[in-house]
Amino acid sequence: MKQEKRTFVEVNLSNISHNIRDIRKLLAPGVKFMAVVKADAYGHGAVAVSKAIARSVDYLSVATLSEALELKEADIKTPVFILSEVAPSNARYVVENGFIQTVYTSQLAKALSSAAGRLGRRARVHLKFDTGMGRIGAKPDEAVKIFNIISKMPGIKIEGVFTHLARAEEKNGFTKEQLRIFRDLVSRIDDSSLILHAANSAGTLYHKDSHLDMVRVGISMYGLYPPGGERTVELKPALEFRTSVVYLKKVPAGTPISYGSTYVADRETNIATLPVGYADGLPRALSNKGHVLINGRRYPIAGRVCMDITLADVKNGHVAMGDQVTLIGTQGKERITADDVASQAGTINYEIICGIGKRVPRIYKK
Repeated sequence: MKQEKRTFVEVNLSNISHNIRDIRKLLAPGVKFMAVVKADAYGHGAVAVSKAIARSVDYLSVATLSEALELKEADIKTPVFILSEVAPSNARYVVENGFIQTVYTSQLAKALSSAAGRLGRRARVHLKFDTGMGRIGAKPDEAVKIFNIISKMPGIKIEGVFTHLARAEEKNGFTKEQLRIFRDLVSRIDDSSLILHAANSAGTLYHKDSHLDMVRVGISMYGLYPPGGERTVELKPALEFRTSVVYLKKVPAGTPISYGSTYVADRETNIATLPVGYADGLPRALSNKGHVLINGRRYPIAGRVCMDITLADVKNGHVAMGDQVTLIGTQGKERITADDVASQAGTINYEIICGIGKRVPRIYKK
């Protein structure tokens, strides 16, 4: 059966490479680049993106063991870094596949040490310190003690130490205080060979003092800006979300449209049916306030976004069956960005692109 592509995402891999090159211009010589490809590369396709950028980055990072294994199975050679602890029972898979593991508890470190002994290999780890995010990571009053304990375990190679910035999008002293705490902790660790890292995308773009030995870039690699801060580089969005018109009908004034009859035609108009809905990642919050682009013109979403179908009021525009519809991207002189969609949906651009469903095929443009 041939796969239908009435609704699809187009990913421009050249734009991702461009963004990496431009972001690297902000970095001092020798600062490493970790490309964050978790969550299926923020909806862009982890394997395809990783293969395209493998030679231009130092590390690829993921959130889970299953994401790391997906890259391993695709024969990607770039070192893969797991950003959170795995279950100790899975330590063997980390070691035998050569993944670099985040550690912040002695329980996982012991499991990795044991697995390394059995396999005759070394477990490569980076310790995470919590300096103000309040999520995962060893607390400041425990961090040095945990480092010293783990550093003595056989089969463990501590390659780096890192933290995560909580408010790097903002211009205040919180990021500087996190970095001060981090530097103080590092100063009490007797190992000058460690890779130190703290900067996420916002830190990379807006806080040069957070670059340290390596930056971890996610959203900006895909051409989107974290909120706040000056745009120090010109990023190119890599993702466009498209569908097509599969049905058209003329309705008289007073016709209710979609669930709940929340949209009622105020005149005779044309309603276009689009085979895309919230199951595909088009937010239901766009009901009656979002827009789509058809033939370079902007048309309103009519009524509630359904699970599989969305309707647009195309008025008396020149719209025909099969016409391409842009949900995120550019048509002619008109453009709808992930930020536009996020603003209307009351969320952030990260959620919009990560939310595009797996049943939507990805088409890659080099």
